Amino acid sequence: MKIVVEHEIPYDKRLEDRCLYAGDFWGKEACRYHTHRDRTHGRKAPVERNLPKCTLFGAWLPGEYQKCEQCLEAAKKAKEANHDD
Repeated sequence: MKIVVEHEIPYDKRLEDRCLYAGDFWGKEACRYHTHRDRTHGRKAPVERNLPKCTLFGAWLPGEYQKCEQCLEAAKKAKEANHDD
């Protein structure tokens, strides 16, 4: 059995590589899949606290509100698919 699920991620041409988009009157809004988590490494290293993470792809983000590689690739594929229509 195969199930296909669609997720809508924010996209703003000016903020293509960011987890932000032009929101409401009060300012920019963040992607709902952007969160902060503690990253553990077992006993090898201390816990890294409050790091940005993409919960949609389960990827640690390179910086605050920066999209992960999987998200950038998915947005690129979606953009190319829309140009084909």
